[in-house]
Formats: sequence, structure tokens, C-alpha cells
Amino acid sequence: MRSVSELLIRRLDPASEADMDGFQEVYAAAELAEDPDAALYSREDGIALLSSGDTSSLFEAYGAFVGDRMVGEWILMGSTRDNLEVAQALLWVDPRHRRQGVGSHLLAHLEDHALARGRRIIQAQARVGDRLEGNRIFAEQHGYTLVMTEIERRLTLPPALDRLARLEAEAAPYHRDYEIRAVVGPVPAELRASYVDVRNLMVVEMPHGDLELEVGRDTVADLDALDRERADAGRVSVTGLALHDATVVAYADASVPGADFRHVDQYGTLVHPDHRGHRLGMAVKCAQLRLLAERFPDRHYIQTSNAEVNAQMVAINVALGFEIHQVWAQFEKRLAQS
Repeated sequence: MRSVSELLIRRLDPASEADMDGFQEVYAAAELAEDPDAALYSREDGIALLSSGDTSSLFEAYGAFVGDRMVGEWILMGSTRDNLEVAQALLWVDPRHRRQGVGSHLLAHLEDHALARGRRIIQAQARVGDRLEGNRIFAEQHGYTLVMTEIERRLTLPPALDRLARLEAEAAPYHRDYEIRAVVGPVPAELRASYVDVRNLMVVEMPHGDLELEVGRDTVADLDALDRERADAGRVSVTGLALHDATVVAYADASVPGADFRHVDQYGTLVHPDHRGHRLGMAVKCAQLRLLAERFPDRHYIQTSNAEVNAQMVAINVALGFEIHQVWAQFEKRLAQS
């Protein structure tokens, strides 16, 4: 590469084969350079996210080009209904073009774009495990502060069924008044409204440092859009649910990518604050894992990440047999208006 002044940064077009090929190539190369066993998202995931038309979410992607070659890219994400000053940022640079100013140039472009969208608080994650301290140095040099550490854990599939049976038996006396079930595909129609209500609590219930956040405002229509987006990407949802009086009060949401992948992504697990103390978190995770083993016997592992301070969820995952794979840092920056 010659100079960052020669970089062209432009919005990516999900309808462009060249853009999506370049996007996936840069993303995969950057991820695998840091973790050769990284659980990648697919090209179809990227296309589905960029072309979903979901008006409840901000999801934009830009690429940095030298001539016709994409050498880096960024994604900006956030809700368009709540926490409107907050956005999550992702940034990748092709390993062959690192240490040449591409990352700094892309990050400056992302921050300018975020401010133009009214996003003043930027959150970003980066691996900081063995030999990856450069990610922390890069973040701190650009004004980002470490706010918490997350641990990525993985559980080999199929899970040990005797372990599940023991954990289920230990938890069962605590939730006799609840129904535990798991479903493949969309959450049933009669449960979708209460399911969304619990999901909306995730943003405030998960560890988030000293940042003041609002409860989410997603609707059943937004859940419908998410289901279509996952289907377009070739994904299948597997959800564990706890019901009380026919209302969802706890869930564990996983997503199984297409047949070319060997992993499962665990996206979120939450128990409504009014229903804690009944070991529902363990119950929904066990139900979900049983169904995964039954319906997706080709998958090798399920991955999840938890903040180190989230002791209760960490304890559940450790009891289930999840093992540490990688360390991630959560960074935050408050942008100054120019």
C-alpha cells in the first residue's frame, strides 16, 4: 500500500457481489489472524443484515479501498428507538495492510459518521488474549477506555446428557410453578409479545458499566423482522423458554448457522427480575442444549460470552461445562462534537 491518502472509503452495497466478496474476505482474514479457530459469521449473514430493511435498527457498513481492492471495513450498529446516543462499532483491517494507518483512518471515518447520526457514545469489543495486547493499545491510543472484560466460552456438542440430567434435577424443585420448553424456529405466536418484553430488558440487565441506558422498545414486528433476517442468512433459532401463567419470563436464544459451519452462536440468556431465584437460567439453557443435541447432531460446539462481573451466568455456564476460549475487552468512547 502506498498512502492512506489514497484510500477510498465508501458505503458497501449488499447487492454488489464484489462488495460482499471483499467484505467477507477482509472480515474472515482479520478474524482468523487473531484466532485461527474463530467462529465466523457467513457472507449470507452480512448480506441479510445489510439488506434487511429493519427500521428499528441502525446497521451500516463501509469499506476502505486501494484501487479495486478492499483493505478494511467498519460496521456501525444501534437501535433507532432507544438509547439513541449509543452505537456499537466493529472494525477490521486486512492483515496484509495493518500497521499502515488504515485502521486509524477507518476509525476516524466511523466516528465522524457516528456523530452525523447523533451517536455520541461508541462501544467496541476487541480480543485481548495472548499476543493480542496490540488491540488494547490501539483502542487506548484513540481515546477508548476499557470498561469491562468478557470471556468467550465454548461447550462441546453434543453436551454430556448425564450432566444435563443432574443439573435439571437439582434445579427442578425451585421452579415447580413454571413450564420449561424449547423450540426450533420462531417463538410461537402466542408467546411472542411476552418474549419481546423480556428481551427488551437485556440492554439494562446485562453488565454495562456506569452507562445510563433505557429499556429496549422493540415490538413483535421487530421480532418478525429478526426472524426473516436469520432465515435469509440460512440460520435457525433454537430458544429455551420458561413460562409462568402462559407468559415468557426467561429465555436462552441461540442461532444455528448454515451447514458449512460447525458451531452454534448463543446470543442471550435472561431471567425477568421478578422471577429470579428459581434457577430458570439453568433450566432454559439445559432445555435448549437438549434440543440442539437432538436436532443438530452435526454441530461441534456452542459459544457464548459473559462479562466477568456477571457471576451468576458465568457460574451457570461453568456448571454446564463451558470452557474458556478467548478474552475480550469492551471499550467505550464519548465523542466530542466538533
